[in-house]
Amino acid sequence: MTQPEDKLWETTPRRFGRRLRAAMVGGGIGSFIGETHRIALRADGLWDLVAGSFSRRPDVNRETAENLLIAGERNYASYRDLIENESRRPDRVDAVVLATPPSDHREIGAALLQAGFHLICEKPFSITSQEACALKSAARAADRRILLTNCYSAYPMVRLARDLVRRGELGQIRIVNVEFSSGAYAGGVDPDTPLPWRMDPNELGGLGMLADLGAHVFQMAEFVSSQEISKVAAHLETLEPNHKVIDNAFVDARFDNGAVGHFWTTYQATGHLHGLRFSIFGDRASLEWDHESAEMMWLRRKDQPPMLLTKAGVMSTPVALRASRFSAGHPDGYALAFATLYRDFAHLLMRDGLGVPSGDIAADLPSADAGISSMRVIEAVVRSGSKGHQWTEVDRNHA
Repeated sequence: MTQPEDKLWETTPRRFGRRLRAAMVGGGIGSFIGETHRIALRADGLWDLVAGSFSRRPDVNRETAENLLIAGERNYASYRDLIENESRRPDRVDAVVLATPPSDHREIGAALLQAGFHLICEKPFSITSQEACALKSAARAADRRILLTNCYSAYPMVRLARDLVRRGELGQIRIVNVEFSSGAYAGGVDPDTPLPWRMDPNELGGLGMLADLGAHVFQMAEFVSSQEISKVAAHLETLEPNHKVIDNAFVDARFDNGAVGHFWTTYQATGHLHGLRFSIFGDRASLEWDHESAEMMWLRRKDQPPMLLTKAGVMSTPVALRASRFSAGHPDGYALAFATLYRDFAHLLMRDGLGVPSGDIAADLPSADAGISSMRVIEAVVRSGSKGHQWTEVDRNHA
């Protein structure tokens, strides 16, 4: 007899019988995103971080492992050593977190997948859509899963928005606007400090901000609307004189259902703390969400007063409630949104191991397909920008 979905969430870890074992490549001491991953994977007690190759610098690699209480024999000098030694262990890791610059993702990610490890990969998925497709092919050949950590799609209100759209609450979707207006590099970068990958013209061919913030913008637009972006027209600029990468983009878009959209992504929004927000308009209602008020979302129905929806509130759906860790009025925040990806991926892998249907888990997790789609949109944006805001088709040849 098949267990109800709610019961599966309660019983799967117990039936699986152990925590999943994780390793990390990259993310050494001083890496913001590395520590974010470590907080997230520990949050629900479903993962143990037991191995890693945290840095190419031996001192940083060793210090990181020691601080994380990683056994010395499982602190590896390179990802190749990790693969060779973990593959021989009876207690080998189940998945590897890849938190390196994106130019490394194709080589390292493919090697990890081919060795039989599931892959948890930072965005952008890779530096081209072709490389992203190759990673998907490697996962398919090895029968492994990929989780892409587009963390904002795990916020309760974002998952609620997706559910409301899918069940027709907004009617026919007409307009999708997404903005990620950061002031992180307004005024330029310090010339005396090493460039982060997103500001390095040698990384991603100068795509910089598009691959960093844009990867979230385009994934968010498609995730919430449940539509694919079909064509774009872009203005691309480098506004800060000492930047060598694109740092501002205005992008008009059309979706496969006929909806239109407008995306703004920038590093030049002076004074903005974060700047991620979306608004989505149907012919019956609209939704508006701002990351800096992440526990709330406005629902505006035609000819009715606006309704302020709250996390774990009266209109929450089962998917949104599962992403809500605390009751209404108690904020979850960024770290737990990230942790929700790890929790859901753990349940997915455990169900695979038990031969249990995955239910709706996979549908709400960013996968290789999300990474491929974002890179294809980015590539179309670049082609459009080079032609001066000319409408440009997004390549939708399926991988």
